[in-house]
Amino acid sequence: QGTQETLHLLDSMLEGAPIGFAFYDREYRYIRINQRLAQLHGIAVEDHIGKRLRDLLPPGSSMGVPDQVEALVQSVFDTEEAVPEKELVGVLPGSDETRTWQVSYFPVYSGGGLRWVGVIAREVTERKREEEAMRRSEKMAAAGRLAASIAHEINNPLESVTNLMYLLRQDPSLSAAGQEYASMAQAELARVGEITLQTLRFYRQSSYAVDVRMPDVMQSVLLLHNGRLKSPHVDVRQRLDEDSMLFGYAGELRQLFANLVGNAVDAMPTGGVLYLRARNMRRDGKAGVRVTVADTGMGMSDAVRRRIFEPFFTTKEATGTGLGLWVSEEILSKHRGTLLVRSRQSHFRGDRSGTVFSIFFPYDGVPRGPRIVQSAAQVLADHLA
Repeated sequence: QGTQETLHLLDSMLEGAPIGFAFYDREYRYIRINQRLAQLHGIAVEDHIGKRLRDLLPPGSSMGVPDQVEALVQSVFDTEEAVPEKELVGVLPGSDETRTWQVSYFPVYSGGGLRWVGVIAREVTERKREEEAMRRSEKMAAAGRLAASIAHEINNPLESVTNLMYLLRQDPSLSAAGQEYASMAQAELARVGEITLQTLRFYRQSSYAVDVRMPDVMQSVLLLHNGRLKSPHVDVRQRLDEDSMLFGYAGELRQLFANLVGNAVDAMPTGGVLYLRARNMRRDGKAGVRVTVADTGMGMSDAVRRRIFEPFFTTKEATGTGLGLWVSEEILSKHRGTLLVRSRQSHFRGDRSGTVFSIFFPYDGVPRGPRIVQSAAQVLADHLA
């Protein structure tokens, strides 16, 4: 009776535990397993009992996980010492997704000797992804700081060369051809100067809201993506109202549209058309600015579209962090903007594919009074400090 009560208590603990538990015999067969671990495997509890993990998984589908499990179990039987916090990486039946588990193995004694080996397991796939995404994000942030530092250093000699080119053009002894070459060189220097200026603007974002002209923001974003637009031959078609203006945070708005334009270019690896629109309008009785960023790229599936604003979700594998659109959503919220996303893929819906991001910013999304007073107070406090 005492044994039965102990077994019932053990079963109750196993079943209610929020992490995976199981026990193996010396043949690596499951003696007991709880529902949580069975769910991690994607196989029913009753199908585990009396079987080995390698019997449950199709041959060649698990990246050697059964071999690793049996080696760890045998190690505990041989040494009678626990093996804490090992990471196993593999693929389960019905999925091509690589997953990661953290497992700990320990001896279980009964009748005066070592009888079973227990395992505690939990899946850490999402945590590993987040850690990797954070590492990539930190690398990108460091690269951004380095780019800003380089841009700052470039500015000093650039100004000197620009002044020298101006003086050279004023030299009366310079031939007509020399004048033309000097003029071309000065124009290219001005372009380089604008690129360095835009790089610094991205890094040194304003901490207070100002009136922002949407055409200026769009042009600065296009300037930064100029090389990427030319490489796959992306045709940019703009229709930006000159009087479309918004009260907001210029640096953050620039970051928002840089993310959208960058994603659009990534979606057109073999070229296409990028559409940019900005115009004043009213929606639901509110006046504001509507901005559209559209592309003729590969489009998104419905499953991807539903997850694009999740942190660390990305379809770009090693080159993406999954943070761009998540940060963009925060910027939208800060400006009280509303977003409509439409996308389709040609192999699902006809011959055309592409994605449209349509954003409406109300003029009163960022209040003018309190933000300006707060910023002025902060500036005064910083000055006094």
